[in-house]
Amino acid sequence: MTIRDLIDVLPQPLRQRSLTHPSVADAYDSNGRLEFLGDSVLNSRVAELVFHGYPELLEGDLTRIRAHLVRKSFLASVGRGEGIEEEIESTVINDSVIADTVEAIIGAAYLIDKDLVYRTIDRIFNPAEVDTDELRDWKTLLQETLQAEGLRPIYRVKAKHGPPHRPHFTSAVGVDGREVASGEGGSIKESEQAAARAALEILGVRPVPRAGVEVHVGA
Repeated sequence: MTIRDLIDVLPQPLRQRSLTHPSVADAYDSNGRLEFLGDSVLNSRVAELVFHGYPELLEGDLTRIRAHLVRKSFLASVGRGEGIEEEIESTVINDSVIADTVEAIIGAAYLIDKDLVYRTIDRIFNPAEVDTDELRDWKTLLQETLQAEGLRPIYRVKAKHGPPHRPHFTSAVGVDGREVASGEGGSIKESEQAAARAALEILGVRPVPRAGVEVHVGA
């Protein structure tokens, strides 16, 4: 199932409207309303997929995974991968316009064939392909873990390397006056997240990686 499969089920007037950006047509003849519907359908379905696919995760992590799957840059890459930008009527073609159009196509197709839309979303926006380790908020998890013991983590930048346009940082995290772990990254935030992740591993509370994700959601 592809976005083009969704386009193919649309009657011509609806197809035309889904591919027409508000910059070149009246609000009711362009895809703004369809984008609104498609965005809602996409977020709802992906939320189901993530909810059933990750029963061990709580709200914060589930939200991050959903946001990662429906991010504008990914929607745009899906549209570009299928050549959708060649059919869009707009004063400008960029990632935002392509992403909005993909959502509009989903919304339009939802009015015609909901089951096809669900199956298409399930195939394209697969939570099994998300590296959840990279999306975890390790600093918050470490803070919550230490709070139970009446402690809190303290971070400091140990080193900065590389040219100004591509810096590389090393940060350390300490607990109760003792350095526990360090981490590296392209920003201070990334290096602190890496340090928190390493500290959790040392403390033995890092979640065990899973072999895969199985999702079962009714259409």
